[in-house]
Parts: sequence; structure tokens; C-alpha cells
Amino acid sequence: MKKVLLAAVTVLLVAPLAVPGTTAQAATWHKGAPKIARGTWTDKRNSPKGGMYDSLHITHKLFVLNDNDPHLTHLKYKKVGRHTYKFRGYEFELGKTITTAGNWHFISRHHVRVTLDGHKMNLYR
Repeated sequence: MKKVLLAAVTVLLVAPLAVPGTTAQAATWHKGAPKIARGTWTDKRNSPKGGMYDSLHITHKLFVLNDNDPHLTHLKYKKVGRHTYKFRGYEFELGKTITTAGNWHFISRHHVRVTLDGHKMNLYR
């Protein structure tokens, strides 16, 4: 009787360790853009006197660079860290392929640092 009881207890204690754990992806892709990212962002570096700055306009569903250059539609975002987001959407000029717009780290409501392909850029409202 003791052997059966000992075997049953051993199986109950070892069985949960043999089952592989499930992995979960904490962040999910949300539609649109977060409120902190919406608006017009400009790059205020190295502009000639009287020249135009690069500008980026973000709405709930659209991501437009320099008024009409490549833009993303069907915008989605994912939170990847503290005050850091990743955007993606369809780029019409490339035949509706999915494009990622890098990591966006919001330092304040008026300052964001964008990292795209290893290059860092500061944008301001």
C-alpha cells in the first residue's frame, strides 16, 4: 500500500514539470495610432535658412511624411516598452505591402526619438 501511495505522489509531483509551458505574446497590434503620437512632428535639424523642415503627420488611420511622400494606411501600433511604440501599415506606393515604421520612444508630449534601421532621429511638435 505504501509503494502505491508513494508512486502516486511521485507522479503527481513530477507530471507538472514534464508539461511544456505556454509562451504568451504580451503586446498585441491595435488599430490606429495612440493619442500621444497623433499630430504633426518636425525634424528641426540642419535646415537651410528659410528652408522647410521634414514633417510627419499622424492621424488615427494615416501616417504621412512630407505632405505626400510615402504614407502608411491601415495604421496599427504595438507597445513594446515603457513609452515606446512600434507602428506598421500598408504602403500604397509599394503595392500594399506591410511596412514597419521603427520604434518610437516618447520622451515628452512634444519630443519623440525614432529608431529606424539603426538610425536615430529626434522629432518635435
